[in-house]
Amino acid sequence: MALQFDPQDEIICIGSHRELADDGSVLPPIAQASLFRQPDMATLFDGLAREHEVAVYSRGTNPTLSVLEDALARLERGEACKCFASGMGAIAATLTAFLEAGDHVLFAGTIYGPTIELAQRLEGYGICWSRTDVTDLGGITAALRPETRVLYMESPGSMLFGLLPIVDLAALARDRSIVTMLDNSVATPLLQKPIELGVDLVLHSCSKYIGGHSDLVGGAVVGSAAHIERIFRKGLLLLGAAMAPFTAWLCLRGLMTLPVRLAKHHEDALTLASWLAEHPRVRRVFHPALANDPLLTQQMRGHSGLFSFEVDGSFADAIAIADRLRVFGRAVSWGGPESLVMTGHKANPVEVSPALPASLLRLSVGFEGVATLQEDLDRALG
Repeated sequence: MALQFDPQDEIICIGSHRELADDGSVLPPIAQASLFRQPDMATLFDGLAREHEVAVYSRGTNPTLSVLEDALARLERGEACKCFASGMGAIAATLTAFLEAGDHVLFAGTIYGPTIELAQRLEGYGICWSRTDVTDLGGITAALRPETRVLYMESPGSMLFGLLPIVDLAALARDRSIVTMLDNSVATPLLQKPIELGVDLVLHSCSKYIGGHSDLVGGAVVGSAAHIERIFRKGLLLLGAAMAPFTAWLCLRGLMTLPVRLAKHHEDALTLASWLAEHPRVRRVFHPALANDPLLTQQMRGHSGLFSFEVDGSFADAIAIADRLRVFGRAVSWGGPESLVMTGHKANPVEVSPALPASLLRLSVGFEGVATLQEDLDRALG
């Protein structure tokens, strides 16, 4: 399906923040300062009390950072946003801000591996967790506990890109006073609006499509002003994962081309996924548009450039195919202009999770062109 972005989003991405630059520059200047003078002590004390929104010390906020946070909050239709030094910084601050000893967090769908590793670490602080690979409302409802305080979701999910019924899950959680969190990195704010679907908090790895050039590491969380202030005071300030001003500036530069880049990612990835679905060496392709899931049109405007496929073979066969690729680079992460390949697992077959096929390969489709990428894949598949 052809992408149709919200015109308001395109304006936010491409330059509504220009008016915030006093000198008329296309991008706001980089406020490369760690601290900011105040006219008197009363103003300083007031700023310290509102450090999440007043530039006093760049651990809290910074003029360049504020411009980015404003743009991301508007794109996600949230009241406020806080940015972090990495996606995991955002995830860690958000989870720890809402969980205490004795609480339970449920992870629904396929989840980014380090997020689960963080949950395992939190066990040492008395926080319980569980995960469910089912995607239906009934199955997820059954996995909730009386002590569940957070429902954490990815939709599309990591590696397999399955979709969750976000509206129904958000309503279920609201009825039980459970805070909902959704990692929206794959879809970006242009393709999915979780807050409009009822989700409380939306998280992003800005390292991916928002930055878009494989040259920054950052994270963000968007939600109500009250929730964001809680995350700031209990998470960001104390854990200290503050985004640097130059990183914020790079993110703003990335936002300016996000609609154009995302349209190309979407088109070329769907073409390649459809071609791979017919390839004799491929068992299955995991791409939301090929799954004929009605949730795609109900919740999203389209899909990005990320999908995976299962090779007809073993883990070793998948490794061999990845190693034969010449255009697709072997690297972690995704969302930049270059095409990348990654296995579903980092270790040998004995350690393979039953949730993921052993011979899974994930592709991040870049801008080298469909014909070039198809030729590379066809030669590597043999």
